[in-house]
Amino acid sequence: MPDGVYVILPTLNEAQNIGPMLDGIRNALGDSPHTVCVIDDGSTDGTVEKIQADRVAHDWRVHIIQRQKKGRGSQRGGALRVGLEWGLDFTEHAIFVEMDGDLSHRPEELWQGINLLVKDGYNVAIASKYVPGSAVTNRPLQRRLVSRISSIAVGLVINRRIRDYSNGYRFYDRAAAELLRSHRYKYGSPIYLTEALAMWLRGGLRIIEFPSLYIGRNEGLSKLRLIDLIKAGIAVFEIGFRYHLTGFGESAVSREVGKELSSAG
Repeated sequence: MPDGVYVILPTLNEAQNIGPMLDGIRNALGDSPHTVCVIDDGSTDGTVEKIQADRVAHDWRVHIIQRQKKGRGSQRGGALRVGLEWGLDFTEHAIFVEMDGDLSHRPEELWQGINLLVKDGYNVAIASKYVPGSAVTNRPLQRRLVSRISSIAVGLVINRRIRDYSNGYRFYDRAAAELLRSHRYKYGSPIYLTEALAMWLRGGLRIIEFPSLYIGRNEGLSKLRLIDLIKAGIAVFEIGFRYHLTGFGESAVSREVGKELSSAG
């Protein structure tokens, strides 16, 4: 494949899952040129050590960026942005892929997403939970309903073309990555996934969703904090305002991201 594949893999305490995840990516991509960038947000369970051992054992291109988590809640958005910046600055890869490190996203689906970009000419492909042929396992019904209703609500605020705004299994070309870098972003939480999609939609990129099997981790409603849902709701309306009216603003690489990249070496 021309210029290869760049996989962004945020992790936090995934020692039990990271080995099988890296094996799956390596087996799926085979001899195709690729780099995996793991952005770890301060794991304390040996995740980083397992990644380092896997890299030595298999002599393959795994880059690790270690961060220290600040504040409560997931900082997935900030990790993805750091990984994106590193890939643009230090690789020539043409295809960018974002995945979770907890085995909820299947490496077996990598080529399905990649081919939608390489062969069919899309800029962005989303492994969706909500298109015909998709399936969700190991996720309680209540949590599925919350996720589905939230996606419908976000679509009404931003753009109904997209059915799954929250899925983090995404494929995009280098032009789409550059578009994200060229715009200011506000959210380091998982709402960044919605913000990034809104940027791509406003930029007129060709986006497609394809059926995917999402494997949950039996996460229940108890892990959802009311304050987080309220903040996410406010953020969606703010993103919708920028999407429809003001745009997202042009920006160079943020100072904070630049610091993280330089400290990561």
